[in-house]
Amino acid sequence: MKPWTIYGISKRITESFKKTEQPVERISIFKKSLHVFPIDVSNDNSLNFEISALASPQYNIHRFGIFFTDSPRHADILLVLGKVSEKMIEPLKETVNQMPEPFGVVIIEDEDDVGISAKDLGLKNVVGYFNKKLDAENILSVLLNIMEG
Repeated sequence: MKPWTIYGISKRITESFKKTEQPVERISIFKKSLHVFPIDVSNDNSLNFEISALASPQYNIHRFGIFFTDSPRHADILLVLGKVSEKMIEPLKETVNQMPEPFGVVIIEDEDDVGISAKDLGLKNVVGYFNKKLDAENILSVLLNIMEG
């Protein structure tokens, strides 16, 4: 029995999922690579695990042209994870101010999270809002929908 190569396994897994019809506003400006800056504004850490799973060989988001950045100044998409606690309101607004134009904001909250909804803060350029937990596959689907425009 011949084992699968690592590339074959990751290709089979990452291309086998079907994109869901997520309500994401279409942006046609991100057609090549997409740089994402995730910011945790007090979620219960489950979304952080899903985000780190995207960089694992199982999903391998780099092959789709999606990269995580260490600075909002290099990002196209700001990924807001969780509901905003009072102490994170100003850092979140400052992060949005550091984003270069054009940019988009995707908000992923959980119903169980405590805090203020980021949607109520009046952030500009919100292209996606989800008030339920998304797993890594759904987050990847959202990012791919944004890339396709």
